[in-house]
Amino acid sequence: MKSVSFGIRRVNRLRRAAERARELASDLDRLPETSAFSGEWSADDGANKLLGVFDALRLKAGFTLRAFVYREGSNGNGIIWAVPADAPPIAADECPRLEDTWLQPPKPPGAVPLMQAIEGDGSPWSYLSASILSREAAEFGAIWHGCVWSDQTILSKPPRQADDPNVRDHEDKLTEDAPLGNWTWCGAAPRTWQPTYADRGTSRQVVLHIHNAIGGEEIYRATDTYPVGSYVGQTETSVVCTGDRFIVY
Repeated sequence: MKSVSFGIRRVNRLRRAAERARELASDLDRLPETSAFSGEWSADDGANKLLGVFDALRLKAGFTLRAFVYREGSNGNGIIWAVPADAPPIAADECPRLEDTWLQPPKPPGAVPLMQAIEGDGSPWSYLSASILSREAAEFGAIWHGCVWSDQTILSKPPRQADDPNVRDHEDKLTEDAPLGNWTWCGAAPRTWQPTYADRGTSRQVVLHIHNAIGGEEIYRATDTYPVGSYVGQTETSVVCTGDRFIVY
């Protein structure tokens, strides 16, 4: 089994670049609640900027991207679709709606989920990139209560116990690599904390350890499994440990 670990600085550079790219099309987040965009879906052209950050990935031939954002007061959400390359632009209010999905987002005719239209160079980094892209794309257009992924942190080191005598009193409660807290472990600690890729023969796996303080604080393991030749991953999560912080927007 081939296994590759990635340095957290490289991973975070990619993630920050993706965050900046999807913010370029999010200037509407400052609109007042009385704006015409309040409580409405509208077309957005920022999806290609986001995808362009990921050098190891590309859109399959025959597709183009369509994105829509939703604004209501200071909150926002969004969605990205891949559509046939010859599909004409379409306004949000002209699209069928996903009636059984929260906020009933528009779905253009012939659209497929973004990751179904993604291909890459087959490298370990391309699969790590797919794991980041899928999460950043799900956060496209998200503002305030619409955010899920933005406030989570990918780790490369184990967390630190607040009562550890080796931890100085003035240290920050949270750093990107090793959050400080009162941790309750849910099992054995991982042997490797860095973002990792593994070739498992019939599949490719990316493992991330992620700190999330929103709601009840936890560190969880996300395992993304990709069939060979596909960048559509299936994600399984398991809680590694829980903390005592509780953050709400």
